[in-house]
Amino acid sequence: MKKLTPFGKAVRKYRVDRGETQLEVAEALGVSIAFWSAIETGKKNVPAELLTKVVSHFQLTGDEVNKLQTLSWVSQHDVKINMQNLSDRSRELVVGFARKFSSLDEEKQQKLRDLLDIVED
Repeated sequence: MKKLTPFGKAVRKYRVDRGETQLEVAEALGVSIAFWSAIETGKKNVPAELLTKVVSHFQLTGDEVNKLQTLSWVSQHDVKINMQNLSDRSRELVVGFARKFSSLDEEKQQKLRDLLDIVED
């Protein structure tokens, strides 16, 4: 079995805690059971419009919504950045970051988190 994403783990827990099947959740959200299963198992990225439906279905509020949003972001397989209105210098920064990211050690990644004020759990 594929390792569940953080988002997949969270929504599976919400579903199980409510005693719902994947089919029941899929029908309530207006998606196929195959698509919902792929969301839970991390095989598919979470579309923004589906996140809104998930929040509503599980009646999440406040911190729960923020946490689920963050989990959906960190569970993405890829990230698209619209560079249409960026300066050449900014584009160089984005592309350079993308090229070098996988070679950054944990210490450099932590420095970036600190610089960007990213709070970890």
